[in-house]
Amino acid sequence: MLNVWLNDRADGFLIGWTLGAVLIGSGVGIYYALPADRLAIVAGAFTLEVLGFIAIVIAACQFTGRATTRRHWLALGAAVPLVGLPILAGYDGLGIMIYNFLAGSLLMATAMQYWNARAEAPSSIAALSALYALAAVSFFACGTIIAHERTWVMRVHPENWAETFNAIMCIAGITGIGALSLGLNNARAARRHRRDAETDMLTGLANRRALFERMANGGFAAGHAVIVFDLDRFKAINDRYGHAAGDEVLRRFAEALRLNLRAGDIAARIGGEEFVLVLREASLPLAASTAERIRALFAESHVETARGAVRATASAGVALAGSEACGPGACSFEDVLGRADASLYRAKHGGRNRVGAELKPHGLQMVG
Repeated sequence: MLNVWLNDRADGFLIGWTLGAVLIGSGVGIYYALPADRLAIVAGAFTLEVLGFIAIVIAACQFTGRATTRRHWLALGAAVPLVGLPILAGYDGLGIMIYNFLAGSLLMATAMQYWNARAEAPSSIAALSALYALAAVSFFACGTIIAHERTWVMRVHPENWAETFNAIMCIAGITGIGALSLGLNNARAARRHRRDAETDMLTGLANRRALFERMANGGFAAGHAVIVFDLDRFKAINDRYGHAAGDEVLRRFAEALRLNLRAGDIAARIGGEEFVLVLREASLPLAASTAERIRALFAESHVETARGAVRATASAGVALAGSEACGPGACSFEDVLGRADASLYRAKHGGRNRVGAELKPHGLQMVG
């Protein structure tokens, strides 16, 4: 996991899980390598293990995207001395019992973190949650045995069926958890790379490739509307104010698009200053009014630069799938995009900063 994290540091949970495993492994190694009657060493070993389980809980929170608050940090920090203090006071059995219940609780909390995020990969995350939960049960069993026998002073390594069960679950659990975690990370990285490949890095909108792939894979149907936008005289903005100002203008227009998106709509930047908005189940008047609202919102905005305020406008063309211009049946996305582009062309020649929406196969309405 450390090696994977070193090659792709976008997933911070991997370093957290690695740190947790190292701390737990170090604690176990120290405890079983040295005499159990050296209480300071025993307290240090179990404190390392508690810190390891805390690191694993935090890693799970990072994986699921859940923020850890100050209250969480205080609660986790307060749990650290609960094990070491009784051991240092001579009650190593009591400290180990507390450790087992605390480790079980932290592992169960980890299992719940993953379970609540199972929608991302139901089978893999359910299996991961089960392994954490079974490991938690094995720790609870160890603690229960000590509590039942009231072995508050131990001075030896505990040996019973619960300890054997715990050892088996930890060995099997680490193997399974590691494999599943790496698989989930690889799947997430693949999705992230695909998303990056389909996203326009400047505006955060879909790019041309993503738009055409989605439309080709059943994303376009009769009753959908296509709006093509083009920023007016954009080259002059770059020439006069610089490309940084031009980039900010593009981002402002993308924001105007996002503010007018409905669920299921898709907005994309398909060229330098050309954008496309696909509205699902939209009438021509609805599409035209949406385009006009975006045009007006963008025209009211401005970008401050060292050379003064930059004000830009946009023109738009609207076309509808399944309209009279298609003839029988629904039009393809490319057909409707071409007609919307023709409407945009006429809007540009009609004075710019306006919306052109077709009325019939050979007609055009200027909306604003």
